[in-house]
Amino acid sequence: MTLVFDVRTLLFVGSLSSLACTVMLWSSRGLHLPSKVGLRWAAGSQLMFGLAMGAIALRGAIPDLLSFQIANTLGSGAAALTYEGVRRLTGARPLPWLAVGTNLALLAVNLLLGSDASQYVPRLQLNSAVHAVFAAASVPLLLGRMRRGDDALGPLRWAAGFMVLFAIGHLLRFAVTATNGALVSVDGMVEGPLQMLMPTVFALGPMVYAMILLGLVNGRLAGDLWRLATIDVLTGLRTRRSFVDEARRMLDEGGRPVLLMLDLDRFKQVNDRHGHVSGDRVLVQFARLLREHSPANSVIGRHGGEEFCLLLPQASPDEGHAHALRLCDAVRSASFGLSMPVTVSIGVASTADGGTLEALLLAADRRLYGAKAGGRDRVVAADDPLAPDTERMPEALQDAPDASPPASRPPQALRAG
Repeated sequence: MTLVFDVRTLLFVGSLSSLACTVMLWSSRGLHLPSKVGLRWAAGSQLMFGLAMGAIALRGAIPDLLSFQIANTLGSGAAALTYEGVRRLTGARPLPWLAVGTNLALLAVNLLLGSDASQYVPRLQLNSAVHAVFAAASVPLLLGRMRRGDDALGPLRWAAGFMVLFAIGHLLRFAVTATNGALVSVDGMVEGPLQMLMPTVFALGPMVYAMILLGLVNGRLAGDLWRLATIDVLTGLRTRRSFVDEARRMLDEGGRPVLLMLDLDRFKQVNDRHGHVSGDRVLVQFARLLREHSPANSVIGRHGGEEFCLLLPQASPDEGHAHALRLCDAVRSASFGLSMPVTVSIGVASTADGGTLEALLLAADRRLYGAKAGGRDRVVAADDPLAPDTERMPEALQDAPDASPPASRPPQALRAG
């Protein structure tokens, strides 16, 4: 016995699912502002898909103009909106005129073909060609985004794979209809499960793609939250919590790093004399200087305010001390565009001071404020600030006023990230 399937029932279900996806995509547009416009275009394409499938499913119960010319225009034109949505989501140059022009051209062609049953195959071929072209054109955009590493790879791979399969499916549909004619009758009936495959792809494809897009946006949200938790917005360095986590991991794995705690001297005066905008510029330039003058495997974090931490993996205490002296020289020589000098005080600690992060931070913090009390613009790598391994600042700067009292503050306990 030959099985007969009703395509119009499938399209009616697909119409409802597409309309539901329209609501989901539209309501999700505010979750991730950089993806907002792309989600609008995606919601528009889902709406067109849903209306097209609904009109085809109701063929015979509504005017032929709606179920033939308008339905086929919407179904094919939705592919152009999907492509524009992909362009927006991948950061490509917008081409809204292409989507509008494609839909106007499709409307003209479909009005020319009319609702005559003899034009059923040309309509199917036109639909397949348009979908195949726009799906194939979306693949390079998604692959380019994957190569740049801007998004989670999983959703991008699914999106690219879906577009490839969708393009291949429509090319096969074009070839089959060109060879064997339409496999679906005008009243929406097909014989056998194989002939039902392409209508199923057409009906469920928009819903599947909408789920992939939502996964992509959720991945972007997760990435943004991770960056907020790990990257300092102003300087681009690690946040305090991220630095602490990485330092603990390094110590747990048996590393023997050297820790430098750095504090910009007289930074309150920078803000008071030149304003907080200038102060922010100093912090940004100082962070850039730290990155440029430190090894690539260094771990650098903003510890709070104008205080920074630098972890040198597998460095000896002497190497850490020498690196701190070079940083002091680099800051002293740099031009920050201010009427006052910018210098830095540094405290150095190594695993010889203790094998825990708390011990390293306490030792580095104690020595940092020993450097402050000893005159600033210097490195202290031992608890006695007058020890030979202390680098004093130039004589001309020793009597410069400081907003902070000269007395050394007591060692600080490790603060939460």
